[in-house]
Amino acid sequence: MKIDKIDRKLLSYLYHNYREPLTKIAKACKLSKDQVGYRVRKYEKEGFIKKYITIFNYNLLGYNEFIVVWLKLKKNKESIKKKLEGMKNVVSVGDIITNYNLFIDFVSKDKQEFERVFYSFLKKHEREIQDYSIFIITYAEFFPLKGFGISDVEKTYTIVSSVKPIKIDKKSLEVLKTLENNGRVRIIDIAEKTGLSSELILYKLKQFYKKKIILGMRIQFDMEKLGFYFGVLRIKLKNQTEEIKSKIKKFCKNYKNINALSFGISEYNCLIQIFYQQEEEFRQTIRDINKEFKGEIEKSEIVLIENEGRVKTLPY
Repeated sequence: MKIDKIDRKLLSYLYHNYREPLTKIAKACKLSKDQVGYRVRKYEKEGFIKKYITIFNYNLLGYNEFIVVWLKLKKNKESIKKKLEGMKNVVSVGDIITNYNLFIDFVSKDKQEFERVFYSFLKKHEREIQDYSIFIITYAEFFPLKGFGISDVEKTYTIVSSVKPIKIDKKSLEVLKTLENNGRVRIIDIAEKTGLSSELILYKLKQFYKKKIILGMRIQFDMEKLGFYFGVLRIKLKNQTEEIKSKIKKFCKNYKNINALSFGISEYNCLIQIFYQQEEEFRQTIRDINKEFKGEIEKSEIVLIENEGRVKTLPY
């Protein structure tokens, strides 16, 4: 699927604003309402848009650990992948074509829960698993898809924070689950599914944003249909000081091909996700990172992501 300038402008805006009415999206992108509606339907029909994702504040929901695991398998990749996708604590699974075979994003209430769930899985599948690597995230931030064209107001999301969990009533949780399944679901459909009035749904949505239970939104694209790819640079920083972290945050936020950054506890303590179309873009991004932080990087490793599989953003 080929995209033009209008597609780029529309996609970059939709990425974090897809719940807005078509009239508002059209005005922001200087398009007609019909143009926006036609192109969005085309993206969905072509399978370019895989899912409208809602980003939740895991800490407020009582989930305090966000952990990435890379698996190297001996056999049965598809079977292992399917089983991981069915696990409550797994929010995302994807294919890797270098060093490992799969990446998995876990959320858990604490490290003990992760240890229990993950090591139980390892024991059950020890014949299929050759090796693994764990990255415990202490800070993570998403950036706009700047490669598509930066929106008027940049929106970034910090998904790990120190806050106390809050109680969520049963009906509110039903609303959250409906939004997790499809972030662009209509208010009237949420009302029908939950048995609540449209007015109460609107009120709850405002409260979710006000209390930062919902941090924002993004779209899961089928990048390869457009010839776009993701790669992750795993970095071991010599010193993970606040000054160095601040410089890396600023660099990543402003760099065209970088759309996510994480710091954490592992052999590699920094992850930079790179979004690119041409191989040279990927190479140049790595060159610029190495140049900018020369002397701060002890070692690094490239992980190429082939495909981001099923994403669910609520561990229920």
